[in-house]
Amino acid sequence: MSDIDAGVARGKAEYVMRIGMLLDNGDLSKTEAAQKLGLSEEELDEMLQGRLDDLTVTKILDHLDLLKGETQRL
Repeated sequence: MSDIDAGVARGKAEYVMRIGMLLDNGDLSKTEAAQKLGLSEEELDEMLQGRLDDLTVTKILDHLDLLKGETQRL
């Protein structure tokens, strides 16, 4: 794995961890989060379990920004 690939993987993991933390704090359920992100619950579960090959850092960051915006309104 190159340094660039390692950096991308690290970035993806960090952003997905933040999404998981938003869910863990109880502001949103997995069902609500999946709906707001336009994902199925299975896709959200896969993302949270680290299956990130099909996702770009930008897409994960977009998901995180969307969820953060939703939780700030609560």
